Amino acid sequence: SAGLLPRVHHAHSAGLLFLAMLGLSATGLLPIVISAIAIAVALVALGALTARQAIGAIDTKVVLLVGNALALGEAMEATGAAAFLAKTLLALVGDIGPWGAMVAFFGLVAMVTNVLSNNATAVLFTPIAVGLARQMGVDPHLFAITVILASNCSFATPIGYQTNLLVMGPGHYRFVDYVKAGLPLTLLLWAAFAVGAKVLWGL
Repeated sequence: SAGLLPRVHHAHSAGLLFLAMLGLSATGLLPIVISAIAIAVALVALGALTARQAIGAIDTKVVLLVGNALALGEAMEATGAAAFLAKTLLALVGDIGPWGAMVAFFGLVAMVTNVLSNNATAVLFTPIAVGLARQMGVDPHLFAITVILASNCSFATPIGYQTNLLVMGPGHYRFVDYVKAGLPLTLLLWAAFAVGAKVLWGL
């Protein structure tokens, strides 16, 4: 039908609005969520999109997945499950020295960040990392850097980071697709960190 044909005469306006969204987000004037919604409303107002097309672009599976991910993250924090995982790992690796503990800690944080958000993971594990460093007589900054690097290894699941979810629907990806591509990348970064920590920090 005519309503499904591309409205090419709106391409220039849509491009400018997209750049405006990037500019507002990059400069910090507006959060990306608010700027994206504002641009979507503007596209409908200009006639570049119909309300039906805009609503149809919402992937209900992604919306439900986001809700479930937030609930899971809250449950892990509230019940202490994530902290329990950390303390259990520390008990297991406490005798292998600072470098081994740091590498193992990286692996744990990289695993948890694919379930929690990276921000929540960083907040949760940084105090534990600092405490571990002090017990071992190591500069706490090194363990804090470990947490920061590992908490951004959120590649192996669609719920690990917002961008993963944003592309899941349009790209027709499945959960297993993230595991296939993201898990090897996470393991590669884990190995790179292990080597880098040994060479740069001399642990």
